[in-house]
Amino acid sequence: MKTGIVIVGHGSRTKESKGIYEEIARITSEKSDLDVQVGYMKHGRPTLIEAVEGFIEKNVKKIIIVPLFLLPGLHVKEDIPILLGMKEGLTPEFGYDKVNVPDDVEIIYAKHIGADERLADVVIDRIEEVNK
Repeated sequence: MKTGIVIVGHGSRTKESKGIYEEIARITSEKSDLDVQVGYMKHGRPTLIEAVEGFIEKNVKKIIIVPLFLLPGLHVKEDIPILLGMKEGLTPEFGYDKVNVPDDVEIIYAKHIGADERLADVVIDRIEEVNK
């Protein structure tokens, strides 16, 4: 069964932010040999829903949603599950509706990034870059 991965990002209006999630998706795809796409909550396209619908249109039957968020805030705990039909609640007002998932498509919601030890290595790298 073909699996699609959607990395969910918040998005941003700043031009400096453009392309960062896409670069993470590209690297993830290369390292995993999976089809990885980005879906934005706000301030970016495709939206989370557009990314999921894109996989559904390609007849992908298993879609794993990975929220690229450090904290388990409202997007992680409420908005994403509601938009995916995994939780009851009012649809967030982001300018798009919930996704309509066919019965033969499995949506799996992965854990947010959280306090992963590997992030400390990145922090140390950033410290070393400026502390010369």
